[in-house]
Amino acid sequence: MAILSRLAQASKVMVTSVRHGGGIGGQIHNRPSRWNWDLFKDHLHFYIMLGAIPIGMWITMANIMKGPAVLSPIPEGYVPQEHEYYKSPITRWFVKNIYNSYQEVYESYLGTVWEEEKKRCMYQLYQEARRQQKLHQDYKGWYTKLKTAEYMRMSMKSKQDAEEARGFEP
Repeated sequence: MAILSRLAQASKVMVTSVRHGGGIGGQIHNRPSRWNWDLFKDHLHFYIMLGAIPIGMWITMANIMKGPAVLSPIPEGYVPQEHEYYKSPITRWFVKNIYNSYQEVYESYLGTVWEEEKKRCMYQLYQEARRQQKLHQDYKGWYTKLKTAEYMRMSMKSKQDAEEARGFEP
């Protein structure tokens, strides 16, 4: 019975506090502050509008002043630039000042292909050098050390003698 009376008191602990405001008006429930959330929303709206309003005005003015491009015949001997093929003035500006032209992209791609081809050729040459060294039982000779070369030749001769003694022909 003592346990049930303890549990009955535990339910009173879970009740939230309520202020009655001196008996005037309704109840005021305590809740966490929304100050940080409201401040965040205010700053977010301010900085979005700080950027959105000038950009929106710039887009509107470009469309009003310049307007969309009009298709007209190309004069004799005139070669149009790449950005002149686009209709919107903003797209034309981006193509002219920010984006790379198709020719630039293609030439940079060709440069990458050329570099990869050179790497492939160098690797093939390296593999051929390794094959020739293995075929002729040679070794790398970046610099000369007489003792090292002498011992290498002695080792190769003893290996050859051992193979001949066993009956293997090179």
